[in-house]
Amino acid sequence: MHYTLKQLKYLDAAARHRSITGAAEEFNISPSSIAAAINSMEDQVTGALFVRHPSKGVTPTQYGQDFLAHVRGILEQHNHFEKSLGGVSNRLEGRVRLGCFAPLAPILLPIVMKTISIRYPTVSIEIAEGDTLEIAGMIENGELDLAMGYDFAFSKNAKFSPLFDAPPHVAINAEHQLATRSVLDLEDLANEPMVLLNLDPTRDYMFGLFEEQGLSPTIAHSSKSSELVRALVASGLGFSIFNVRPLRKQTYVVGDLVRIPLRPGYLAPCFGFIYRDEKNLTRVEKALIKTCEELNLDGVFKRVLVQ
Repeated sequence: MHYTLKQLKYLDAAARHRSITGAAEEFNISPSSIAAAINSMEDQVTGALFVRHPSKGVTPTQYGQDFLAHVRGILEQHNHFEKSLGGVSNRLEGRVRLGCFAPLAPILLPIVMKTISIRYPTVSIEIAEGDTLEIAGMIENGELDLAMGYDFAFSKNAKFSPLFDAPPHVAINAEHQLATRSVLDLEDLANEPMVLLNLDPTRDYMFGLFEEQGLSPTIAHSSKSSELVRALVASGLGFSIFNVRPLRKQTYVVGDLVRIPLRPGYLAPCFGFIYRDEKNLTRVEKALIKTCEELNLDGVFKRVLVQ
């Protein structure tokens, strides 16, 4: 038996409308096309499918009703097949090479990657960590597709898509005399020992905060590890300045620390996505950015800030 899906759809429409004209109007075609489909099918089966009523439309015969039940089964399976194909074609899959400013990676990336894994389970994310200049350079030479970092260290050939501003705050030993303050000024800290997060250009940003106030920090210790900087602060070896904080309270082998906001007015870098200026973002890359924008709108990233 030879037939097309179009012919089966025409037969189904004629039966539903009880009219060849009504079926033709549904498909915006001539009634003769509907009639031709019915005649072609009837030529191949053992009985009439419809009773024709002059000027009163058509009615399926008993044989036609049984035949149409099979037709509708075929059409239903076809619709299911098309929807399944649509799901496959619309399913987001692929790989993103994502860079992130190293101190922020363990704080922000687990949130982002968990959300992506739920929404887009066939998307793969390859992570590279480094200081902001390193990941900006990897964007520049094409080693990364996207990077997450601050806005003060990307080239003129890159674009920046902002997520949130990150005002600076002070981390200080919990037993320090300033630990009970609700807000601090850098003048309060000028004579205190500082533990510096010694990364490019984070170091310059920290020094710049003091220089704007005509001050100079007293560097007692420095490290490229944000974890070690926090541990040294907790042990009472000095204060430090950060822009984000871990989502959960951390414990330290020696001592503890508290976080106190600096007064409003100090430079707050903007955190966001960096990518090459000429790059055409893929669907996967756009989905990653959009996911982070939605997380930000939902207030998820506010939890890493000291307000």
